[in-house]
Amino acid sequence: MMIEIVSDIVKALNKIIPNENEPLHHTVFDVIEESAFVWRKDYTIAIAKDDSKTKVANLMVCSALNETAQTFKVKREHDFWKKLDPREEYKAVVEFSFFPHDIEVCSVESIGRDIMRSRKEVSTVAALGFVWVVHVENNANIDALFQLYFKEDYITLNQEESKYYIGWAETLKSVDMRNFICDPSVKKVENEIVEFSTEVEADENMMKD
Repeated sequence: MMIEIVSDIVKALNKIIPNENEPLHHTVFDVIEESAFVWRKDYTIAIAKDDSKTKVANLMVCSALNETAQTFKVKREHDFWKKLDPREEYKAVVEFSFFPHDIEVCSVESIGRDIMRSRKEVSTVAALGFVWVVHVENNANIDALFQLYFKEDYITLNQEESKYYIGWAETLKSVDMRNFICDPSVKKVENEIVEFSTEVEADENMMKD
């Protein structure tokens, strides 16, 4: 299944020209065609108990379309987040990071770990397949990073002025985060544009897409 999902992503990436003014996952979503899956963009995976914030996955990959509103619940009484309840059709979450300029591998790793940690906190998502797509300049080399977290389950897609790294796991919870390339206490480089949603202000229309 994960190979089929990655194949759909690669086909979509081959059709697009990156645009810094348009979220990469929106552009990919718009050109996915003839897929065996249903793709849902900006999919809410957690809601603050006071409804003030949400956590949103870039793309949720489903085996079928279910337009019934998602349901959420807290695991413990004092938890801040109500987290997404599982559904049979949920298969994988796909996250995108867009780095248009020279970027240090430590900064990319820090962003990737933030993404995976945030998603692992939602047990429904942690049990799903996971794909991380990273856009970098075509002379960038972050192979060691993807080898560490995804082993042999990653590929690169080269275009004229950019490169994509695509790593995947059968389940997000299977990704080992005990080791890292860079000391996580090192401050991130601050010139990157990063596309993924950890916390955003709640929008009632967000869960209707």
